[in-house]
Amino acid sequence: MMTLLVLRSRLRSLYQKYELYINPIVKFVIALIVFQTINSALGYDSRLKQLPVVLAISLLSAFTPSSILVLLAGLFSVGHIYSISIILAAIIVILFAIMYCLFLRFTPNLGYAVLAVPILFFLKIPYVIPILLGLFATPLSVIPIGCGVVVYYLFEVLKEATAMQVTVSLEDTLQLYTYVIDSLFKSQQLYMTIIIFSLVTIVTFIVRRMKFDYAREGAVAAGSLTCIIGFLISDLRLDVSNQIGAMILGTLVSGIFAIIIQFFRLALDYTGVEHVQFEDEDYYYYVKAVPKINVTAPQINVKRFNTQRNAGLSGRINKEMLEDEEDDYDDEYEGYDEADTNSKGSSVK
Repeated sequence: MMTLLVLRSRLRSLYQKYELYINPIVKFVIALIVFQTINSALGYDSRLKQLPVVLAISLLSAFTPSSILVLLAGLFSVGHIYSISIILAAIIVILFAIMYCLFLRFTPNLGYAVLAVPILFFLKIPYVIPILLGLFATPLSVIPIGCGVVVYYLFEVLKEATAMQVTVSLEDTLQLYTYVIDSLFKSQQLYMTIIIFSLVTIVTFIVRRMKFDYAREGAVAAGSLTCIIGFLISDLRLDVSNQIGAMILGTLVSGIFAIIIQFFRLALDYTGVEHVQFEDEDYYYYVKAVPKINVTAPQINVKRFNTQRNAGLSGRINKEMLEDEEDDYDDEYEGYDEADTNSKGSSVK
């Protein structure tokens, strides 16, 4: 445990020291992953898949807020769809505009959650986002979570819609529009996912704010259990039981990942809990104080010794000590001689 605490302390110190450089690098990597994921999921326009284009947009995202990254990702997706169907691109622009305004109005600082949900869906661990937002955010975070779920299912619908042969006739246009809207907004799995993720976030938030010891760890466990039970009911009802095993494993991995992030963000020592009571002119306060665990990384000082130099130095010191002893001996001997001379003189007299 002490090794983990020392590692945590060193990583936090390193981040605080180089925060100005680490943040843009992390944002650049996240943006690169986002745009590469879009290219893998859609990738219809070969010009947008070129590495210089991806690097340039990722570099721009590294020095802008997360809301700008969401906007650029939406425009990037629309660009791919536009290369194969203007009609689909118009539909996507309308849907993205509605979600972007909704997200920007209430949770502008949680843009990464909107992008993380569809990316983690491809990795089979999207459950970590509602658990983390329940730990570190407010219940309003269900808005970016819902937008992220819609984006993921929208990409799945677009993959099927782009395979349809569409002409410019009005009948085919209406058919394509109806197909996208029906597939997206009549999807029971989409609604169930949004509801379950929202419940996981709210349950995690409520348990996290309780006053018992290890409330945050209990919140992760409660959120994970809510997620497993919710998707068990949903999968059995929608007859997609082949996803149950992957869902349970993904939820457990998400819970472990949330515990690790919680540990590195905030570690509390519940053995040193204190209950304090005090009052002012208007209120009487009952306060529970839980100390944070702060471990200072040990400083290792290495001293190098030159053996030849030390040998010479010790030789000089021994020589000087011998000379001092000889001088002292000579002084004492001369003292004895003078005493003897005086005693002889006095006896002759």
